[in-house]
Amino acid sequence: MIINKFKTESFYLELGQLTADSVSHLSPSFNHLPANPYADGEFRLRRYSRFTLEQGKLQHLPPQAFVQDESINHFQGNIVRSYEEIEDKIIKDPAFSELFEHFQRMASVADDTPIEVHQLRIFADHKSAEVAPEGIHQDGFDRIGIYVIQRHNIKGGSISVHLGKNSPALISHDFDKGEFVVLNDHKFFHSAQPIKPVDGVQGHMDIFVLTANLIH
Repeated sequence: MIINKFKTESFYLELGQLTADSVSHLSPSFNHLPANPYADGEFRLRRYSRFTLEQGKLQHLPPQAFVQDESINHFQGNIVRSYEEIEDKIIKDPAFSELFEHFQRMASVADDTPIEVHQLRIFADHKSAEVAPEGIHQDGFDRIGIYVIQRHNIKGGSISVHLGKNSPALISHDFDKGEFVVLNDHKFFHSAQPIKPVDGVQGHMDIFVLTANLIH
């Protein structure tokens, strides 16, 4: 269900929400995320895979390490990171395909374009945890989609979209229950506030992040 959009030929920013049924299918898979051996492993569990979507059908691409240039990611730039693939069970679920269908349509991503997907659980254990340690940033892709599947026992964590690195938030929202934003990573910056557990023990935020570079 699309809840809002702002879209021109070169300016993409759309908001939407997955169905409640899709959220219920996707949520349990976050309970099986493996340990993360990199710097953000103190507060993020992660899986990472790559796919293409052609005529609504997902094709799982071979495993590949993930790396971002230090000029883009000052927190973990130039570090080659290898993560476990997303589980086959969730890949086969139609709810998982729905992520890509929204992303492809909203961001005008052509068939057969590689789409990377990160499955993340960001957790706060007794203290606050950074959701976006990079601050207000871009990810170095043409298009990105951020899907917040669920929030549990946390406060904070609002996701913001900015017109520039030093600009105030154009949009700021506590995304939850399958709400998502798809945007042009060249035109917009994004950030997120830290999270804290409500009862002082532990809370978490479950997110899928999809990224793609357009075929020119």
